[in-house]
Amino acid sequence: MKILHVSDTHVGYGAYNKLDDNGYNQRESDFNDAFRQVVDFALKHMPDLVLHSGDVFDSVRPTNRAISFVLEQVLRLSKASIPFVMIAGNHETPRLRETGSVFRVFEHIDGVFPVYQGRLETLKFGELKVHALPHCIDKEVFDGERAKLKPDSKFKFNVAMLHAGIVGIDVFKMGEFNEQLAETGNLHKDFDYIALGHYHEHCKVTDNSYYAGSTERAGFGEVGQPKGFVTVDLDSGDIEFHELAVRNMIDLKTVDCSKLGVEKIMDKLIARIEKTDISGSIIRINLNNIRSKDYHLLDVDTIRKLLKNALHFQWKVDAVDEEQKISSGDVMFDSLEKEFGDYLAGIAIEGVDKEALRKLGLKYLKKAGGEA
Repeated sequence: MKILHVSDTHVGYGAYNKLDDNGYNQRESDFNDAFRQVVDFALKHMPDLVLHSGDVFDSVRPTNRAISFVLEQVLRLSKASIPFVMIAGNHETPRLRETGSVFRVFEHIDGVFPVYQGRLETLKFGELKVHALPHCIDKEVFDGERAKLKPDSKFKFNVAMLHAGIVGIDVFKMGEFNEQLAETGNLHKDFDYIALGHYHEHCKVTDNSYYAGSTERAGFGEVGQPKGFVTVDLDSGDIEFHELAVRNMIDLKTVDCSKLGVEKIMDKLIARIEKTDISGSIIRINLNNIRSKDYHLLDVDTIRKLLKNALHFQWKVDAVDEEQKISSGDVMFDSLEKEFGDYLAGIAIEGVDKEALRKLGLKYLKKAGGEA
């Protein structure tokens, strides 16, 4: 019996306000494309079951476009008679039960099994029993439900699904305020496979438990991480990671500016950029120990021209002056309006129309700019 394990597709994620040829946010389209690649693979290789271990969507209230896209992909699996089990992750689980869950949309599709009620559910597929635990808001509830994760000896195969961070000798967590954590010892060794979700880097946690990782990069903390999904042959025990073709994200080598003037800093920046394949990439420029006065004298227009073929670029600046050190973090040389739009796109807001909020915010920013 063969299963495909995917996780953290974060459909609906958007950033940078760059549009594709259809007028949609380019990063939103990138995340969609990664999910589509997974479904394409499933239709070609026909696994017995597809498991999605949480964060199908990027927010509690995804847009109609995001819902429509996921429905389209899920229906492709349904029509091919490939069962699809999806558990809710922390990004799509509302804090208030009365808010309702987008997963209800999928309840009546043949062969699709959404698990989102904040408790352990089991599903049977011939000789296989799936033990699916979605994200739980309350830690006590989570710990209680997690303790029930035990194989059923009546079945030839037992697979568990869990959306949580794992801590032990190594730590696998995202540092999000609402994530749940389990200890490595909580992962029952007698499961044939444990499909983990939440942590965005593909990795083996214990002999029988794996994070599939996310299908696209959501930030520079994921630079260099291959993105993809896992296939598991329960009969042979073979486990294979399949890498997806996703957008390039590049963290340029840091320039130590402590002994350099503006001209030398620019020379080093230009050299780094010219040696890099920037076409369509997301780029971050790193400056360390740059004097505040030098930072403000950089020829940003030249950098912009060199990076015109990149999808997006930003700066990470560690600036100093004579009296104190100032860590500026990530900096983008863009308008306040664009910064507001990017910020809004990257956060989850429960029960709010983001587009309406964006328009209202831009109205106030424009008014404040005029008064200034």
